[in-house]
Amino acid sequence: MYLGSSDIGNVSTKVPAIHPVAAILDSGALDHTPEFAAAAAGPRGRHTMLAAEALACTAADVLLGPGLADSAWSDLPRKAAAGR
Repeated sequence: MYLGSSDIGNVSTKVPAIHPVAAILDSGALDHTPEFAAAAAGPRGRHTMLAAEALACTAADVLLGPGLADSAWSDLPRKAAAGR
């Protein structure tokens, strides 16, 4: 259940973007509850948040890798036009 909205689609037409969703509870569960807090502090929350580490490593690669940011920028118009 998604209770909010995101403008990431609008943003990604102008700059490379990623918008991961990481679930730490089964479907139908709500955030901002004691159950969510317990899951976030538990093994499933820790395991799921490995995605955050992967995202940070990707950002570091783009920022530090020679030519990678330029390549991403040059690919953006073509991929945006193709709907990807």
